[in-house]
Parts: sequence; C-alpha cells; structure tokens
Amino acid sequence: MRSVDVIPLFLWLYGVTWRAVTPLLRVSPRLREGYEERLLKRGPRNHVDVWIQAASVGEAFLALEIVSGFGPDDMPRVLITTNTSQGAHILEEGLDQLGGMKKALVETAYFPFDAPSLMQAALKIWRPALMVLLETEFWPGLMAACKRRKVPLLVLNGRLSQRSFKAYSRFRGFLHRLGPERIYAISPADGQRFSSLFGENRVRLMHNIKFDRMNFDSMDPAASDYLRKIIPERVPFLVLGSVRREEEKDVMHTVEGVFSKVPGTIAALFPRHSSRIEPWKGRFSDAGLNWALRSRVENPVSPGTVLLWDTFGELSSAYAVAHAAFVGGTLRPCGGQNFLEAIAQGVRPCIGPYWNNFSWVGREILKTGLVREVNDWRELVDVLVKDIESPGERDAIIRRAGVYIKRKKGGTETACRAIAACLRRTGNTYEIPSLS
Repeated sequence: MRSVDVIPLFLWLYGVTWRAVTPLLRVSPRLREGYEERLLKRGPRNHVDVWIQAASVGEAFLALEIVSGFGPDDMPRVLITTNTSQGAHILEEGLDQLGGMKKALVETAYFPFDAPSLMQAALKIWRPALMVLLETEFWPGLMAACKRRKVPLLVLNGRLSQRSFKAYSRFRGFLHRLGPERIYAISPADGQRFSSLFGENRVRLMHNIKFDRMNFDSMDPAASDYLRKIIPERVPFLVLGSVRREEEKDVMHTVEGVFSKVPGTIAALFPRHSSRIEPWKGRFSDAGLNWALRSRVENPVSPGTVLLWDTFGELSSAYAVAHAAFVGGTLRPCGGQNFLEAIAQGVRPCIGPYWNNFSWVGREILKTGLVREVNDWRELVDVLVKDIESPGERDAIIRRAGVYIKRKKGGTETACRAIAACLRRTGNTYEIPSLS
C-alpha cells in the first residue's frame, strides 16, 4: 500500500487517540495551565497573517527576536503559541518590552492539542496566511490541517539531531508529503538531515537566531560585586557549572585533582538540578573535603573549601569572578550546557567531548581558544590547573568572543525576509522588510 493511502488511516487513528486521552490531560500539572485555550474554548479569535509556534522558553525567545526584527511599517499580524507556562511567561514579558504598535499586532496563546479536528478549527479561527515552526516541531494534526487549507509551512532556525532524525525517518513518506514548504537549517549537518527527510529543494541554510541575542561587548561589573564579599579576590576560584548526575564521579575526581595540585583553591559546584544537592553533600563528606552551602555563607570563604551552590541565578556572576571554569553536561553523553555564558563573563571554559546540543555554536570556536575541549577528567584537571595559575585577561576574552559572534549574526534578518517572501507568495502585500 502506498504511503498516500496510509495517511488518511493514520490521521483517523491519531484523532481517535487524541479524543481518548484529552480528558485525562487535565490531570497533568504541565497541561492543566491553559487547558481551555488548548481546546480552543478560550483565547484569541482575531485573524492573523503569521502563526508562529514556539514550543517552550528557548523558542519563545526566538519568536520574540523575529517579531523585533520587523520594522514598524513591515510588521504583519502575528499569533505566537507555546506549549508551556514558562514559554507563555517569556512571551508576556517580551511583548511588554516591545510596546507600541508592535505589541498591538501580536497575540499569544497556548498551542492547541494536536488533534486533527482541533487543528482544523484553529486554522479556521485564526486564518493564518503562513505557519512558522521554530527549530524542530512536526505535529501530524497541524501539518495535515495546513496541507488541507493550503497554508504554507515554514521551519526557521531548524535543527535536527541524529537521534531525532532516526526517529523521524520511520515516517519519511508521511513527512515528505505533508512537510514544510521551506526549511532554514542552522548548520550543514542539520541541513543534510532535513534534506534526507524532505528533499534538498526545500532546504536552505541560515545563521542561528540565538547569536543575534548575544552581546559580548562588555561585562557588567556589578553582576559579581556581591560575590566578592565571600570570594577573596586573590584566592584561586574554580567554577564547575551545570554539573549533571551522569558525570558526578568525573567531577568529584576533578575537584580532588585540582585541590591536590593547587591546595588553596576555592571551588564552586553548581548542580544542574537541585535534587542533587543532598547526594553532593554525602560525596564531599565521604571524601573528607571542607564544604559549605552557598545559602549559609555570609563571610569570606576559607581557601580549600568547596561551595555547594544551592541558590539560583548566580552562575553567571560566579563565572565573572572565576579564574577557571568547567561547564557540565559534557563529560558524559548529556548533550552539554551553555558554555557561552562563561565566555560572556570573560573566562574561557573547559568542556568535555559531549556538547551536541550546542553544536550550532560551531566547532571552529575551539580553534579560537575561547573554549577548550578535553576527553576526560584527567585532561580537565590539567587544563584547569593551568588556568588557575595563569588566568586569561577578561576584557580580551570578551572582545575575541564578540568578534566570533559578530560573524555568526544575521539569522533574524534571514527569518524576517523568509516570512515576508512567503507572505507575498500567498497574496499578501507585505514588502521584504528593511532591516539593520
């Protein structure tokens, strides 16, 4: 049986499944928020030119960047939907900052449940001329509804991991038939994977919009002033940021290795998840290390102490006073964490070999020396000790980072031009915006 014959049956079964599970979803704390909007019983009712789907926090920031990229005379009417309460909060705050005419042209809502009938209803209510998906979101109900109503689909800031590619490959026929009209991928590797699923003629490349949100011009000295009260300025200070559970043994070896070579060091350990605070207490006590909870510290910390960070929002400030830094999620296959945050504060971080979630930054950043990649904790100890003994000059690091990031900017302009071009093809009169 050809794939074209299977699609109606698949969508029917998919819709039956949604009808069965939808009443149960109200129990979920994550989906209870905005439940009525997800069923289209509440929410915006105005017609829009562009519907942008932004799954959660990261995509919400991208959507706001795109909206900001349009000039006041080029601005289409936009609906931005999101799946999470965190994403909704980011959108609400971001639109308040936009203000004026732009804010009046943008509405937000929770993304409807992907039942085919709901998606048909959503398109009938909002009547978008264009559907924009950010990064990687392929919803069968939405895609089928767009195809039926002849609403073009556009993927911007597209990224597709090897793992996701393997999963989507099982539905290659379905995706190829109902997939996006155009995909703008953020790297050649992502572009190749998208091409394999949808065809080369649909895929283009663009810079990651996330680069447009970065400002490496200077460090805010006030951000770290209060930490100077507890971190003596001349004492070596090591930050171990966003450490994941899978790499805890490696990081423990790292702490012990650094302390054995530079005994007067103060180490700050930031677990990625607060649930790991208690296990870390046990590790440090069993190893006989002097440690303290950040929340209990008010006076200068003694050299040779590990500060276990149990408060939130201070990692960036800690990087700003660090002599050396490791960014976690990278010594074991966890995908990595944001090492650009450390560079923005003027410290060159070390990372392990596993940072595929941030591969969009580009491996060429390793050639600049702004980030150093190590294979294991032993190599990590050696590099961190060298940094502690001879830290880099912060302003110089920030300037070099600014040069690197500047070459990567321009994704927002590409996104706005792509949206304007699609609107013109659908019969809208919008001109390609003139962007700075």
